[in-house]
Amino acid sequence: MIRKVVCVVALAAEVVVAGAVPRTLTRLIAPATQPTTPVETLTAQDLPLRVDGAAGDTARWLKAFEIPPRQFDYTLQRVEDDERFTAYRLVFASPVKSPFPENNIVPAEFYIPRHSSGAVPAAIVLDIMYGNAIVPRGLARGLAAQGVAAVYMPMAYYNARRPKGDAHIRWIDEDPARSLEPIRQTVLDIRRARAILASRPEIDPDRIGITGVSLGGIMASLAAGVDGEFWRVCPILAGGDLANMIFHAPETRKVRAKLVDKGFDQQKLEPIMAPVDPLHFAGRIDPARCLMINARRDEVIPNDCTLALWQAIGKPTLLWLPSGHYTAAWYLPTIKQTAIDFLKGEPVQKLEY
Repeated sequence: MIRKVVCVVALAAEVVVAGAVPRTLTRLIAPATQPTTPVETLTAQDLPLRVDGAAGDTARWLKAFEIPPRQFDYTLQRVEDDERFTAYRLVFASPVKSPFPENNIVPAEFYIPRHSSGAVPAAIVLDIMYGNAIVPRGLARGLAAQGVAAVYMPMAYYNARRPKGDAHIRWIDEDPARSLEPIRQTVLDIRRARAILASRPEIDPDRIGITGVSLGGIMASLAAGVDGEFWRVCPILAGGDLANMIFHAPETRKVRAKLVDKGFDQQKLEPIMAPVDPLHFAGRIDPARCLMINARRDEVIPNDCTLALWQAIGKPTLLWLPSGHYTAAWYLPTIKQTAIDFLKGEPVQKLEY
């Protein structure tokens, strides 16, 4: 009965992403908001960016992500004890200083499996565009319950990182090129989260993966390509060719309208988005360590964008769902378990429908 309830809640979470999400639904899988446990301050070191083998534009664009490694502090506070895992509030400073102070602190969540012997694998989990955190929290908790430590990390300008009055939107509207800054910052935040995981005694530093759904899957692909050293990469309902997606996805119609008003079309947008397009870094992802899960009738991520990313990575395993982007919610339990198995290091089972 409990399993059925969890599946229904997970499905509901996906179905309502386009609208307002009830607070009670969000709280169902959110850690305590006012914990009374002690806060522990620890130290980690940024990881150097491996750039060997990169050439041409990729080598040039990697320089934007190549910052001097620094020692930094982060804090942990226990917020939940489940019989299968312990959840912590993980807070660290972004390596990027944006004009908005609230965006420069990353309020993440760290889920550590209980009853595991030895160092465990880990994964960074990213959210969908609407940023309600239900989908990544559910996946992070599922990972931890099955022996994989997980960090849910809100992307730049999302959730608690969102500036008051949406001041960042006006700032970006002034110059479309600034739209690259949140993307770059998110990638650098992901790399710092990986550094934290690699420093933890309960984590195997050689078995750290990354996953995300929709926008989170796109960002996971980009971050994995930039970083070049993730053990497992699992983009879900994602693709490459950002300019193509921006000019075709229903979710980006407002952004598209603003771009058109400023005289941009898809062709003019392509060189602007090129330095952060997953396609241009995908060759740094090992196809043997990548699993893509996509929808055959995706109305948000065109199939040609999915296939472009698949080709650029080197034709990794690609599992197709017989659904659209949102109706993929009906397959969420299967998607979730397939991703968890892959991030655990188990062989991928072909989806049969």
